[in-house]
Amino acid sequence: MRSYQPWRRGASALLALALPAAFGVLTAADEGEGDGPPPNGAVEIPFQETGDIRPGEGWLIDCGRLGELDGVTVACEPDGISLTAEGYDPDWGERPLAVELVSASARLEVTYSVRLGPPPAPEMAVDRLDLPVRVGEQAMVPLSALGITCAVCSEEGGATIEVGTLPPGFAAGVSATHLSLRGSAAGDVAIPLRVTDDAGQQTTAELTVSFVEGGVDRASALHIVSPASEWDLASLSWGEDRVILCTGPQPDGLTCEPDGAAELSGDGGGPAQFLFRVIAADGEDGWGSITVDESLEGDEPAAPSWADEAPLHLVYPPAGEDSADVSGSLLGPLSLLLEGMSGR
Repeated sequence: MRSYQPWRRGASALLALALPAAFGVLTAADEGEGDGPPPNGAVEIPFQETGDIRPGEGWLIDCGRLGELDGVTVACEPDGISLTAEGYDPDWGERPLAVELVSASARLEVTYSVRLGPPPAPEMAVDRLDLPVRVGEQAMVPLSALGITCAVCSEEGGATIEVGTLPPGFAAGVSATHLSLRGSAAGDVAIPLRVTDDAGQQTTAELTVSFVEGGVDRASALHIVSPASEWDLASLSWGEDRVILCTGPQPDGLTCEPDGAAELSGDGGGPAQFLFRVIAADGEDGWGSITVDESLEGDEPAAPSWADEAPLHLVYPPAGEDSADVSGSLLGPLSLLLEGMSGR
């Protein structure tokens, strides 16, 4: 790669004094002192946005002599340059971009140091599982129900979710689709979780889970992985005179009726996974989930995992993009529950 020098073609001392006021950048380095050459500019391209370089009054950009940047679209006009990254690469580092400025017969080449702005760090909106786990039973919670927002958590990008150490008598593990839970005593337990995105950014959170004593006979449902887009959730659940509710957080495009008819349509706005709750006439309840995998030929049960770490891609877009509401608990408003019960 060429090593660009900020002073070429015999630029005069007058240009050296005029340059700091002659052009601006998105993020500039501190100006030097004295009559020496001004420092090169530093430009950061915000994540999924555009970085700009604008010359000051009396200066134009010679677009024919503009340098190139791998992985960045450089759009040039005489009055400014727009920089748009094709994606975020944590190993991209800082790279030079030579810009030639023209003012009358004078020319001046300046090298900008360009870097990619990082994406927002991942977050987890749900901090309490408002669905009790019965002592001695194995429970599975779909990862999408945790309300994890992540800008760069792709299947092939290296994003992960990890489970920390629990008190004796309690266990938790993760797969690419579910969090598995088991406890030997009643009480609240904080499940430590850590999320790492494709860029290596990490966030830690705790999910509080209530373990309760309970009987054997109860309403419950299956956790399945399915290639379909429509389901009869009643056929995947059991319990006398039951009502079925799809509780939040929910992906965009999900419709769910009290009789168990459910459909997931549309693209984007959240993961292709959702949780549904089964409420029986005696108040007993349980939950199941659907995880969409179009590569399958038919429905398969979701397998529990007791591993400490697993890939993570069932996430929601960060705030500011079209996405489902991932705030609050796993339960919908009480009015929805009552409405569902009255519609039996």
